[in-house]
Amino acid sequence: MDNKNSIAGVRAPSFLSTAKELRVIFEMLAMASFRSRLDTIKCGDGHPIVIAPSFMTGDGGTAAMRAFLRRSGFAAYGWEQGRNTGLREQVYLDFERHVKDLAARYCRKVSVVGWSLGGVYARTLANKNPDIIRQVITLGSPIHIPDMSGVTGPVLKLYEMLNPGAMTDPMLEWGDCWRNTPSVPSTAIYSEGDGIVDWNLCVDKTLSAQTENLRVPGSHVGLTHNLAVMYAIADRLAQREGQWRPFDLSGLRGRVYGRTPTLAAV
Repeated sequence: MDNKNSIAGVRAPSFLSTAKELRVIFEMLAMASFRSRLDTIKCGDGHPIVIAPSFMTGDGGTAAMRAFLRRSGFAAYGWEQGRNTGLREQVYLDFERHVKDLAARYCRKVSVVGWSLGGVYARTLANKNPDIIRQVITLGSPIHIPDMSGVTGPVLKLYEMLNPGAMTDPMLEWGDCWRNTPSVPSTAIYSEGDGIVDWNLCVDKTLSAQTENLRVPGSHVGLTHNLAVMYAIADRLAQREGQWRPFDLSGLRGRVYGRTPTLAAV
């Protein structure tokens, strides 16, 4: 890819960076190897969690993370909208209805986690329905893509080919719903080694007392199988409602994780 595939001056990941996405194999093996250790994390309070998948994946892509969260004590659900083929208004409305149904069933606010493009859906939901959302977490999500107008060349052609009619869908006009920092606690998890999405697009530029950007090591494709991500998500979701605090980077955590300050507009 060249600069024609950059958005608002942000360069698309290089071929070498994309090739490094093969790290996902080792991330999945590590998750399997440390399964017994992960199972010792029992921090959930039973509140409902919904995870939205990345572009061209469905609930199968988040199954391992949901299983981990259930074992940790949370009521984890998929988004139940089939394969995420792009930004569609009707898909969003059905996703919103699913989350509202869970909030009514449990009589509790719902936390939403979004992987890659799924994070755009999650942020939109949080900004439109802050009254039912407890917390939002994004994983390598391009939350600063205003719409698809800045994407050209192969990226645009691939998006159109896999998602016919998407370029005229009303949801593409809702950019503020995912760019704006939610009024609920939010964590943007990203990797500077992301070989799919430039990490600058994945962080909140406006930070508040209940917003953070959390850096993890690893690939984009492996974010739902990454041990550091699993631990961080469980830590974030375990906080009591109304008592959110930034992720603690003291001690050994500071060697694994990092935090990105407020950035200038990209």
